[in-house]
Parts: sequence; structure tokens; C-alpha cells
Amino acid sequence: MSADTYAAALTYIASYWPRIIRENTTDRGTLIGLPCPYLVPGDDAAMFQEMYYWDSYFMAIGVVGTPHAHLVVDMTENMAYLIERFGLIPNASRFYFLSRSQPPFFTQMIRLAHEVQRATGSADDSAWRARMYTLAAQEHEQVWLGTAQPHHRRVHRGLSRYFDINYLDTLAACESGWDHSTRCDERWLEHLPVDLNSILYVVERDLAALARDLGSPADAARYEVLAEQRAQTIRELMWDEARGLFCDYDFVHERRAPDPSLAMFYPLWAGLATQAQADALIARWLPRFLRRGGLLTTLRRKTGRQWAAPNGWAPLHWLVVAGLERYGHQQAATRVMTRWCDTCNDVFAATGVFWEKYNVERGAPHSEEAGLYGSVPGFGWSNGVFADFARRLGE
Repeated sequence: MSADTYAAALTYIASYWPRIIRENTTDRGTLIGLPCPYLVPGDDAAMFQEMYYWDSYFMAIGVVGTPHAHLVVDMTENMAYLIERFGLIPNASRFYFLSRSQPPFFTQMIRLAHEVQRATGSADDSAWRARMYTLAAQEHEQVWLGTAQPHHRRVHRGLSRYFDINYLDTLAACESGWDHSTRCDERWLEHLPVDLNSILYVVERDLAALARDLGSPADAARYEVLAEQRAQTIRELMWDEARGLFCDYDFVHERRAPDPSLAMFYPLWAGLATQAQADALIARWLPRFLRRGGLLTTLRRKTGRQWAAPNGWAPLHWLVVAGLERYGHQQAATRVMTRWCDTCNDVFAATGVFWEKYNVERGAPHSEEAGLYGSVPGFGWSNGVFADFARRLGE
């Protein structure tokens, strides 16, 4: 890749970050006040004023090393504030989102914020990390390991499901971030999602590392045991040896969900798959998902399901690439990054913007399946992942 292949798109992204910074320190109507500035997915003020949970992480990776890197720390502070005030990080900072959360990337935000603080020469942040550790442990144990209302998530053999306080499958799907997809046969409350439990494994590993750094070896050992138990159960329940992939698990009927999706790569990102499992999954399934424009989200199509074929999504590409790299498949990782960046770049050249999702079969923003929310321009996490991939491809 030449130095100027993505120059125009990267210049646009650099100029776009200030347009999606919001600062709202007091409650206004349904909008929850937050102590620090934050990024939102797009610059449409009528659509985006609230801070979203997992979107924030994938925007954060894009501003690392830029003049806006302080927003990584700011958004982490906002997440901490939400736990202190409400006991959870909601789907987004609206009062009507307090019934559910989103994929729990808080400990990964803490890691990223710590790296930013170290890179900018901040003073020792041990007191800050101790506070963050306490709140992350609270979120994990009260929210994601909850066994009754309002957090009835841990339901089978120590593993957890996505949930909403209203006990509605469609809202549990919203907590997954995959609203809406072909996964779980519309019965999200009856499934243990492989992506969520892989994230929770990472959370437990992160908490163990934080506890050890903060001088609490007993707590570190406890979280390490929890993480290993979770990994063993995921491999037992969710690994399909015959098909060579990880699956969501229907705990009501005690069977693996039949439809493959990119969620199968989360155990690779998390590092809980064996090398043999990773190699088998990559060899058999990566070619089936990879198209000229990037990775399909699922192989199945269904009307009204934007997290399905033919769409591709930035955060899933980032997580798949991380998994490929972790298990030594660098050439495959580079191929995925290049195809995704080329799609984003070509569509930017044609439309002048980045988009929430892309049709990876046609290399276009507008899919035959736009889903309930349509095709949304902007777009924070597409910008963040593109910027991170472009930097790594350049290196």
C-alpha cells in the first residue's frame, strides 16, 4: 500500500472527529448528563446526542495517537460515572436505555485509557486504576453475573446471556448490538451467545491483571480461575468439532445453534480457543465469509436483519483481524484489512462519507438489506476501524 492510498479518506476522518464530539454535563429530557466530552456515531444532531457503549470503544481505537486521544480517557470516565450512578453502563446515555446494556468493553476501555495516559506522560495513575478496577468488578459481578432481576444474565453453567429488564427477546437482541440478525432464532433469552461469553472471559482476564498490578494477588487468582472455568465451558458447549466452528448455545434445548456467524471468531480475539481450533475455523470458514468487499456478518439472509448477509460491519472486522493475528495468521489478517479498507475508501470516494455498514458483496453502502434503521452516514466506528487498519497496513 502506497503512503497516499487512503490519504484523502484519512484527512476526512481527522476533520470529522470534532464534528461528533458532544459535551453535555446535565440531564436534559431523556438525555443523561455526563461529566466529560465524548464521541457519538454521526454528526446528525437530531439522531446522535448520546454516548453509546460499545461504539465508544471502536471509535476510541481510531483517536489513539491523534490530538483527540484524551477522549479515550474522557469516555472511560463517563462509563465509570454511569456505573456509579446507575449500577450499569446502559446501551447509551438515555434514561430509556437503562433497561439494558451493550457488549461490555469497559475493561478494554480502561486498558486503552491507561495506554493513552502513559503515552502522554501522565502522572502515576494507580489511584485511577484502582477506582476503575472497583467499578469494573461491580459491573461484571452485579450486571453480567446477575442471576435475578434486574440483571438476570447468568443462567447456565456459569455462562451468561444478553438480557433486558423487560424479558423481551427483541430487546435482548438490542443489548447484543446485533439488532437485528439471523442469530438465536429470535430467542435471544434462551441462548448463551459465544461473543458475550468470550468478552466476559476477556473481562475476567483484565480484572485479574488489574488486581495483580494493584497488589491484590488473591483477587487476581480468583478472576483467573473464573476465566479458565469460562473458557473450558465455552469450548465444551460451543465448539462444534464436526463443523470446526464456535456456535451460540441454546441452553433451553441443550444444543448448538445451527447458523454460523462472525461471532465464531470472538474466542480467537479473546485467546480462549486452542491453536488447533483456531486453525480449523480459519481454514474452513474464513473463505466462506470473505467477499471482495470484506467479511459477511452471516451466511444467511433475512428481511429486516441488518446484521446478516450481505452486510459487513467495522467492529466485527476489527475483532476478526485481532483473532487472526493472535493465532499467527497474519497474511489472512492483512487480506481482510485490505479488502475492508478498499471498500470503505472506494465508497468514500463515491459518496464523500463513511457509512454505518457496507454491502461487502457489491462494495457499496446501501444494501439490499438496510435493516430497521436504514443506511446511516457518519460513521464513528467505521472511521475508527478504518484509521486503525490504515495505520497498521502502512506499517
